[in-house]
Amino acid sequence: MSEATEATNKQRRGIRLTVLIIVLIAGSLVAGFFYAFTKARVMTKDELRDQGAYLYENPRMIPGFSLLDEQGKTLTPEALKGQWNLIFFGFTYCPDICPTTLAQLKLLYQELEPDVQANTQIWLASVDPARDTPEQMRSYLAFFHPLFRGITGDFLEIHRFATALNIPFAKVPGGGDDYMVDHSANVALVNPQGHSLGFFKAPLDISKMKRSFLTIREHY
Repeated sequence: MSEATEATNKQRRGIRLTVLIIVLIAGSLVAGFFYAFTKARVMTKDELRDQGAYLYENPRMIPGFSLLDEQGKTLTPEALKGQWNLIFFGFTYCPDICPTTLAQLKLLYQELEPDVQANTQIWLASVDPARDTPEQMRSYLAFFHPLFRGITGDFLEIHRFATALNIPFAKVPGGGDDYMVDHSANVALVNPQGHSLGFFKAPLDISKMKRSFLTIREHY
């Protein structure tokens, strides 16, 4: 091999090596930028409030309770541990706010990654337990998502539970058996330790709620 040919080959190898290094560096920069762009940024509580997520200064203990789920099985605070919980207080005879909110929560749930879904439980807690039997709750929730769960039981127990989560409600006087219940459309947030962290304020904006929920899960 002539000296000229060997020099040319060395030059080519040098160029290929340089190009390879540039490609690797560029790939690392792109990957780093993509990670930084997609990773949920830590938001302050004030920023979260602007997104509709209101967090308490400190997590709050939930007093003991004994209620029923949609299968008629006893529910205690232990049922809220081990996963993140989004709890909406409504009732199956509600004509507007409740089906709308549950449809929004279904959309939120479907937009979550599978691993986040697996660690997130969405609940409908009845503010009308006299009519919302476990069977009624089970049938109603089936219209929205098979993994949504229900909470019903004694009225005073439900009322104490709602008060602990800062979600007020009251039966509207009159109306006979076709009565209504005034209630908040806020969604309570309970962490995997079974502590109340705050709530998502209605009206819900699903894109903001998702962003806030993912940030809270990771950093709060």
